[in-house]
Amino acid sequence: MPVAPAGRAREALAEPLLAVTALAMLATAAAAQDAVVLGWASIGALAGYSLSGSV
Repeated sequence: MPVAPAGRAREALAEPLLAVTALAMLATAAAAQDAVVLGWASIGALAGYSLSGSV
């Protein structure tokens, strides 16, 4: 059975690697900008995401 284009897009957005990569880039950018609170918030988001069983 072929997968509809909306189904493929939904599958791609649900990929855990995408969220982890985006959060890791945010943490790196925040560290480079000396944005301490944003850096710790993004690291906390990574930890929460991994502990929630989403990965």
